[in-house]
Amino acid sequence: MACKIVMLSCLLFAACATSDDGKPVNFSLTAKQNYEKGLAELKDENYPEALRYFTYVKQKFPFSRYAALAELAAADTEFARSAYQEAIDGYKSFLRLHPKHEKVEEGYVSFRIAEAYVKEMPDDWFLVPPSHEKDQSAVYDALRELNSLIDRYPNSKYLKPAREYRRAVLGRLIDHEVYVARFYLEHGHPKGAVLRIREALRRYPDSGRDAELLLTLGETQLEMGNPASAKQTFLRVTLDNATAVEVHRAELFLAFIKRRFGDEPNDASPQG
Repeated sequence: MACKIVMLSCLLFAACATSDDGKPVNFSLTAKQNYEKGLAELKDENYPEALRYFTYVKQKFPFSRYAALAELAAADTEFARSAYQEAIDGYKSFLRLHPKHEKVEEGYVSFRIAEAYVKEMPDDWFLVPPSHEKDQSAVYDALRELNSLIDRYPNSKYLKPAREYRRAVLGRLIDHEVYVARFYLEHGHPKGAVLRIREALRRYPDSGRDAELLLTLGETQLEMGNPASAKQTFLRVTLDNATAVEVHRAELFLAFIKRRFGDEPNDASPQG
């Protein structure tokens, strides 16, 4: 009789546990039931409870198809509660362990990894340095993952939002490159500014921000005393896909160069 009471107590304990914040979690008998309970908790934004259900499925039903689904759902839960690095780790683990899973082959997992990096990108906050002055490692990570997704899953339904994210990421990187170039220029290192802008033009040819970079490059070349190189750079602005404002700025610089240096200006430095 005593043994039966002990066994019953163990079963009751296994069926009812407590989540990290003290709320009761009642486990069910099957993997499917516990997985669905986890999804319900995730939908209700009860993240600790959701994670307990998904963890239970993975541990108690490791050979069930719901074990893999629970692993992915756990990463989704981390993403939903803004724990982006934990989400990235979870998605990458899923990608490594289940490379042929439908959620991998349709591009979902790769998209979520990229999206998590996007969410980790620095924000602009009042009275702190703007985002383009901060560490850009998450931005580079986001671009790498987005490029990988676009290359590997050309028919993915996540391609459109991935491209939208990519445009935003490229914009952030261009802002950073312009900031660094102007920093070099303002602190007496124009050659460093030129190298930075040229590298940005080479690395991000489809950023849609070429005209802005070229204007900064032309200004820097003028600062270096190289009006001939600046003239060629500003002419590129008028020929490229620039806005009317950017073209007008380039034309003002060209008029200044002609007035100051004549029709055939010469460079003072061979590295303009």
